[in-house]
Amino acid sequence: MKKSISVIIIGCVTFLSCKKSFLTIQPQSQATSVAFYKTTADISNAVIAAYAPLQSMYNGNFVTMMEARGDNIEDLNPGANAGTEFNIDRFLAKSDNVDITNAWGGASVNGPFGVYNGISRCNNTLIHLDVVTDPALKSQFEGELKFLRALHYFNIVRLWGAAPLVLAPISADDAKKLSRNSVQELYTAIESDLTQAISLLPVTYPNVADLGRATQGAAKTLLGKVYLTEAKYPQAVSTLKDLVQAGNAYNYSLLPNIAAVFDVNNKMNAEIIFAVRFNKTIANQGHGLSTYFNQPGLDPKLIGAYEPADARRDLLNTVTLDANDKPVKKYYDTFDPNTKTLGNDFIVLRYADVLLMYAEALNEVGYSTDAFTWLNAVRSRAGASTFSPSGLPDQGSFRTAVIQERRLELPLELHRWFDLIRTNTAIAALQNSGLTPISIQAYQYLYPIPQSELDISTNKTGFTQNVGY
Repeated sequence: MKKSISVIIIGCVTFLSCKKSFLTIQPQSQATSVAFYKTTADISNAVIAAYAPLQSMYNGNFVTMMEARGDNIEDLNPGANAGTEFNIDRFLAKSDNVDITNAWGGASVNGPFGVYNGISRCNNTLIHLDVVTDPALKSQFEGELKFLRALHYFNIVRLWGAAPLVLAPISADDAKKLSRNSVQELYTAIESDLTQAISLLPVTYPNVADLGRATQGAAKTLLGKVYLTEAKYPQAVSTLKDLVQAGNAYNYSLLPNIAAVFDVNNKMNAEIIFAVRFNKTIANQGHGLSTYFNQPGLDPKLIGAYEPADARRDLLNTVTLDANDKPVKKYYDTFDPNTKTLGNDFIVLRYADVLLMYAEALNEVGYSTDAFTWLNAVRSRAGASTFSPSGLPDQGSFRTAVIQERRLELPLELHRWFDLIRTNTAIAALQNSGLTPISIQAYQYLYPIPQSELDISTNKTGFTQNVGY
């Protein structure tokens, strides 16, 4: 089946047949959208279904597109999947690359799901929220959907730049006529959705079964990251400050032991702000080993950058399960040797990221000793030596240090490539890494628009390919 804009935007909505529990993810089944949105329970199921595409994205295409693209790891298997992932890693991917196409669309009923599939689910449910008679529950659902939609568009604008901005269900004919909205229009919509989500979402959920749903803190964190990406540093400081100041309601904290953050038996701990949930005890709700950094080609310069006492270094060592399966400790989980199914959640936002973003934003507003507190909190937890103004005497030296610290704290968490792009250092970083030498150009900071989308579009002037492809 050709994956197209029209199918993505108005395509059949796949719902999760499930209980109120969000933790207990149930098998998928199909329902028609026309007959479905009748009761609060229907809306609840549709909201849960809106989370489902994240499993496919963060268990597959995003790992390659957001991590292997940078200087932390490289793909060492050019023959796998006809070189699809290898070509992305080596900047050889063209507009017909299957991974890039799936990340954009994902039109099939059972996946893979792409960002526009996720947006469609949000849009299709948002217009039916009046079915919900409980005002608090209605607000929560709206906040969740707008958080998810903002996350999708944030990924879109960072991966492809200008792109169609669709905020309501549209017809197939209208979908084919879409233009690529500007980057600024996309960011305006992202900021609007997240600002509304902050006002609508609860700080916490009373039921353990709801851990994993978007919260007010998740929306604030994501908005802070958006502002940082846009170089809106005062706004980033104001937003992130709410999450770190003493006595705040969010109660996020750094765990004393960095390894405990990723322990599969310690999910949704005090450091986790938003994660994509997986459950290996339920059919089709776990994930495979290969997509979670199995035998990664790590940059030796990254490994060498850790101090001897830094506990984060050990998380990048591998655990040998058999000749072919050697996952990094960071994402280790026991698995059935027959199915090789794992149950690790994928952490999208965590508190250490907040502290480093806050330190960076403070420094960009104006060099001061305040920023050292948050940078050093992360380093101290890891057992690394701390920084002082004598060692980082100006804004430029602090900027370099905090970006390097993000690399040391967050490797294999899909942040590095975007950090390199927003600081315009990707070309230099790849040239200076210990990985296979790669020659890239600035246009490759963005991915090509999938050729299948260009082919189906009837708007040949408003929906065009990215420069260079």
